[in-house]
Amino acid sequence: MAAEPVTPVAGTNSVVAAGGTAVQAAPAAPNGGFITNPASAVDQGIADAETLYVDPVGAADVQANGTTFALAPGQSWSLIPGQTTTTTVNAASAGHKFSVVVY
Repeated sequence: MAAEPVTPVAGTNSVVAAGGTAVQAAPAAPNGGFITNPASAVDQGIADAETLYVDPVGAADVQANGTTFALAPGQSWSLIPGQTTTTTVNAASAGHKFSVVVY
């Protein structure tokens, strides 16, 4: 059986506007995708490279616990194909940029 065609698109947001406030990075029901925390402070858009927090269940916290996972600079998160909830991210600093692609 041939795979269904997919088109990669940008996620919902690619920056944490206010430090400590979760933003939606990916909508529910993707075929897949990824979120990457850039390796350098320059690419993150902040003074010092820091951790990005990802939560596929609820609002991401600024610490890893429960359903919130920590991505060190340079690490990526694979979106869960068919997931019925949105994926959120959070960071300590306002303006923390990240990359997100869904398909």
